[in-house]
Amino acid sequence: MSTNNVESRVIKAPVTKVWSALKKQDFEFWSLVKSVELSSSPSEVGSIRTTTFADGTVQKHRLLEFSEVKHAFTYEIIDSEPAVASLSAQHTFKVIPVTADNTSLVQWSSEFSSEGSLEAVMDAKYKKLDALNELAKALEN
Repeated sequence: MSTNNVESRVIKAPVTKVWSALKKQDFEFWSLVKSVELSSSPSEVGSIRTTTFADGTVQKHRLLEFSEVKHAFTYEIIDSEPAVASLSAQHTFKVIPVTADNTSLVQWSSEFSSEGSLEAVMDAKYKKLDALNELAKALEN
């Protein structure tokens, strides 16, 4: 049985602006991320993104799915130093237009395998909320 975690936030910016910031997968808006290196185009399925976090953690993410039409991408963590509690998870970013006021709903979801502990899910929850808040601050100027 899998465990899911979904966090979302309305960003006061049009979908084109929000998607443009997210689809690069460089997370430059998030203070927890120190640097990101891409093995190829950020839209190429199978490409590897190496993310170095401010605390020194280095993770490799593989892009599983990318859609310009749906404004979404899915990735998985394939390596982490130090190790993380649960590698068997798929993470998806999705940007949905809010047509009433030209804002965007950003959804970041994770589906953990049966090995996903409560600690891993809660850690993901709070990191997502923090990242979405920082994304809003970066784009709502």
